[in-house]
Amino acid sequence: MRAMNPESVTSKATRSVKWSALMEIVSRTVSPIIFIILARLLTPGDFGIIATAMIAISFAQIFGDAGLNKALVQTREAPEDAAHVVFWTNFVLGLLIYFILFISAPTIALFFRSPASAPVLQVLGLQIVIASFSSVQQALFVRALNFRGLFWIKLITSAIPGLCSIPMAYFGWGVWAIVSGSLVGQVLNSYLLWRRSTWRPRFTFNKILAAKLFTFGSWVFLEGFGAWLIVWGDSLIVGRFLGVHDLGVYRTGSMLVTIVFGLTLNPFLPVLFPTLSRLQDDLPALKNAFRKVNRIVIALALPMGTGLLLVGPETAAFLFGEKWQGLGFVLGVLGLMHGIAWLVGINAELYRAMGRPEMNTKLMYVQLLYYLPAYYVAAQSGLQAFTITRLAVALVAMPIHVYLCVKMLGVYPFYLWQEGKTIMLSTLAMALGVSALKWGILPIIDMPYISLSLAFLIGAGCSIYFSCLWFLDKPFVLQTKATLMRAAVA
Repeated sequence: MRAMNPESVTSKATRSVKWSALMEIVSRTVSPIIFIILARLLTPGDFGIIATAMIAISFAQIFGDAGLNKALVQTREAPEDAAHVVFWTNFVLGLLIYFILFISAPTIALFFRSPASAPVLQVLGLQIVIASFSSVQQALFVRALNFRGLFWIKLITSAIPGLCSIPMAYFGWGVWAIVSGSLVGQVLNSYLLWRRSTWRPRFTFNKILAAKLFTFGSWVFLEGFGAWLIVWGDSLIVGRFLGVHDLGVYRTGSMLVTIVFGLTLNPFLPVLFPTLSRLQDDLPALKNAFRKVNRIVIALALPMGTGLLLVGPETAAFLFGEKWQGLGFVLGVLGLMHGIAWLVGINAELYRAMGRPEMNTKLMYVQLLYYLPAYYVAAQSGLQAFTITRLAVALVAMPIHVYLCVKMLGVYPFYLWQEGKTIMLSTLAMALGVSALKWGILPIIDMPYISLSLAFLIGAGCSIYFSCLWFLDKPFVLQTKATLMRAAVA
């Protein structure tokens, strides 16, 4: 297949960022509101029960996808033929995996010492089967960089779970309010993907093509399994050794951090993988696209993570109230962890786009050699010690990612400092300024409301950061602004 013109791919990707960003803004604006309202109506224990179910469901979904959706996006083969292979494989695996999950639910609940988790898992697990009906349609939208189509689906479905869950939570349905909202949202999402997609499955299965897809998908699957252990391994150990209450606090902090970073950074990821995949045969263009996006990501992620560390307790108190004790500490530490980890956060997309998904897979399994033992030891000392350990182990992988990027793209070994030094200095200035205000000025002013203190600190932090960045690297600020403006009007 002839490689696409790098300029046309980049241009289409720029236009797609707008719709990807709008999709994230809609979901990440509505979801936090629903999430916060439910957190005030429900308890940490309710969220802990949901978390135990999601640990098992997310694990099962790895097998249900088998890495084939990523393979469908990346493949050079005819997407129409590949889609049939992926659809029927996902459908059969979805049914089989839900059956296994259903009968094993009591054993999983016993593992977490939470009997209430069993029926929740059996019902919520239906979303695996529902999702298998529409995973191909979504992958085809992504492959074509048609994020405009996905935006309208996300716009319609983002509020539906809340419209179902919030009234049920208010009237005392507890954890079942979240379960019902999740299933209703998944059903509607699948229905709309089918309505907007022109592709329909046929009873055909190309075995030769399937072998090619499975080869790529097997590495993505192994990567997904490793990613599950990294993403959910911490929650698995917290739930097992610290109980569903601490699991609820920990997962709520983690979810809020994910929402904050997702709102800002997730618009890049759906566009980045298919864009880099189309440029995989043109190394200079690939390197240029990677470096441009990576610098913008650093400029957003590092100050956000540092800011969450500084205002985590105030944010938790304002949003969730007093019953969520310990949430502020978790929010701050995990926020800093995400801010630093995003310095190499798009590297995994680069490896997959270059047809080397095994790179990220191998790296993740190396990480697991010290991740899980460190989690186990830290869990014996309580939630705070565990959260600090989570930050520490995440930092160890960064030099390895840098090394792989240098080897694969031929970038400068200290490219993070070369491209991000002005961002890092501006973030440091912001941290010093906010710290001086928080512990020096605010105690003297004695603001009556936590909301005012929080708004004052956030506003001051943003002003300091952008002022310093403007002074140190005005061309980058202007270039980034121009890129975002082109994406907005495209």
